[in-house]
Amino acid sequence: MLRKVLVIICIIVLITGMLSGKADAESRDYTLDGMDRVPIPVTYSLKKVINNVIADNGDRIYFESAEEICIDRSGYVYVVDTGNNRVVKMTKDGELIDIFKEAGEKSLKGPRGIFVDDDGDMYITDPGNHRVVHLTESGEFVEEFTKPDSSMLGENFTFEPSKIAISPTGYIYVTRGQSLMIIDSYNRFRGYLGQSEIGFRLLDVILRRFASEEQKRAVIKRTAAVYTNFTLDDDGMIYATTLDHAEGEIKKLNSIGKNIYRKYSRGDTKKILDFLTKTTLTGKPFMFGERFNDEGEMIRPNFVDIAVDKNGIITTLEQSSGKVYQYDQEGNLLTVFGGKSDQKGMFDFPTSLDVDEEGNIYILDRVLNSVQVFEPTKFISLVHQAVNSYADGNYDEAYKIWDEVLNIDDNYPLAHVGMARALYKQKRYKEAMDEYTMADDRDGYSQAFTKYRHEIFREHFALVILSIVVIILVILFILKGIKFVSGRALHKFRMSEPDRMGTLNMMQFSLATILHPMETFEYIKRDRDRLNYIPTIVILGLLLVVRMLYIHTVHYPLADIDPTDANVLLETVRGLLPVLTWTIALFGITAVLDGEARYNEILVASSFCMLPYLLVHIPLPFLSRILGRDETVLYAVIINLSRIWTFMLIFISVKTLNDYMMAKSIGVTALSGVTMGLIWAVILLALVLLVQFYEFIIGIVYEIRMLFI
Repeated sequence: MLRKVLVIICIIVLITGMLSGKADAESRDYTLDGMDRVPIPVTYSLKKVINNVIADNGDRIYFESAEEICIDRSGYVYVVDTGNNRVVKMTKDGELIDIFKEAGEKSLKGPRGIFVDDDGDMYITDPGNHRVVHLTESGEFVEEFTKPDSSMLGENFTFEPSKIAISPTGYIYVTRGQSLMIIDSYNRFRGYLGQSEIGFRLLDVILRRFASEEQKRAVIKRTAAVYTNFTLDDDGMIYATTLDHAEGEIKKLNSIGKNIYRKYSRGDTKKILDFLTKTTLTGKPFMFGERFNDEGEMIRPNFVDIAVDKNGIITTLEQSSGKVYQYDQEGNLLTVFGGKSDQKGMFDFPTSLDVDEEGNIYILDRVLNSVQVFEPTKFISLVHQAVNSYADGNYDEAYKIWDEVLNIDDNYPLAHVGMARALYKQKRYKEAMDEYTMADDRDGYSQAFTKYRHEIFREHFALVILSIVVIILVILFILKGIKFVSGRALHKFRMSEPDRMGTLNMMQFSLATILHPMETFEYIKRDRDRLNYIPTIVILGLLLVVRMLYIHTVHYPLADIDPTDANVLLETVRGLLPVLTWTIALFGITAVLDGEARYNEILVASSFCMLPYLLVHIPLPFLSRILGRDETVLYAVIINLSRIWTFMLIFISVKTLNDYMMAKSIGVTALSGVTMGLIWAVILLALVLLVQFYEFIIGIVYEIRMLFI
């Protein structure tokens, strides 16, 4: 009996291991939700590996340092076998059709790129011979294109074409460093296309204006990003991979060379009023590829090839990680698979890819000298169908397919976005908002919310107007109440009444900072020996409470932090540290520079200066409920004005408490700010050293324990 039980247990363990192994294999594919990897079902499975092709005489044809793969309309596969100075033509199954080694009585010399037109004619880049050759389907020489005779190219120009494509109008495009070079069918130079923007840099302006010629030569000249590869779709749109880490490594160029694909947000363009109209909002970071490999090491994406299928799905090859990234026409990431390894389905040094009519992906590896063929699974096929249905305007169908995708994997982020977009197009805005929330897409949510708000306003116009009037009256009533209460408390200080330092009166007196800051700080200075510190503690406590309430109640698209990421301890430190370090820094500086203020009055006055934050951030979450990201400017102005208001009160307190002149007040305030930054740096350094010391002690304890084991 015991033996049977053991056998059953072993079988269960074996089956569990097999299933877990399968799950691990399936979780190798993933997509990105911001910066986080989200495992998804297998999207492409390995169909076959072509290591060589067999010639008619039985000889095996092997590749060597092959650089490019291309699939024509008839389904034939072409491999630019660079190391062997030839182009190999074969079927999808790897059966040899032909080998092309020469053109125009010249042997190919290091060919690197190929384009095959609808008639099967081949255009091969032959940089070793400084030309592009045109061959028929059977390999007969037609013509060659060499360096165009143009004064614009210059005498030192070297024609070494690498990657190539032919436009529907017959123009020849070849990569040329930072641009695509254009040649017509008569071998005439037609210009360059698609150079990336270098961007403005103040240093360049200064150098041009003031630097000597020698200094200018010593500075490294900035150049545009280099093109690594490109392809054309049926409409003549150019899809390219570049080393442009500023705007985006993947580009879609129109006829005039302008990139119309998804771009990175640039942070170098500043407007004069940005400090007033901008604020930090939570949003998912976006980039093509990833900045860290599987080992956590930082990398820069190096996309080396790109392919676009008949439905506009964009597949790219990233060489540093050996990963394949696939995007739709809007730049949304569909899947990531592959990686670097000697296992099948992985790569060593991938150089090129292409997609056939059935959606199979062919990937060429230069080091492994093989072609691996991947076929789409049901899951990614459904994703493609949903994307295409939405692009074609079939929103009901797209919604149903996305729902089917979620039935397979309910964590697939793009499915929720896809459903939300379909609902938005169907004018089901409330449901779209819910789906955008599940996808954590704040911009999409805001767009749907704006439409939903418009419907509510239109249906309840009279009630909305009445609500606005009531809100205005309430605000006026509150302001009038603040003026009355603070005025009464201030009067007690003017009259030196005995109960002026009572907790309730001091709380009311703090409100006088808003309307009468100089007088308020004068009375704090006068009665410095009798100050009540309970209002200071209450105000600092309210800062933390209001901050936490704001985080959890502000409207979803206008949040500056995700509530799930909020930490009470961290928010407490963030709330109290600036106030406390400011008071310490200011007291230290004023003590050296003949200041009259004591630490206790600086602390009380500084806490009173935080009232604008409270007055704004208490009602702000309610106001945010009727705003979307389209009203970010209004929202940012309100927040930033409260910050400016707080800063002005702090400056007035410095001047009043120390009886400084204006110029000295400005200098002391600035110097105190620098000192506060130094205090933060010292605290941070101390924390780092403390962590290192803790790890050192733990290491020693671990070593001692190991000695006694």
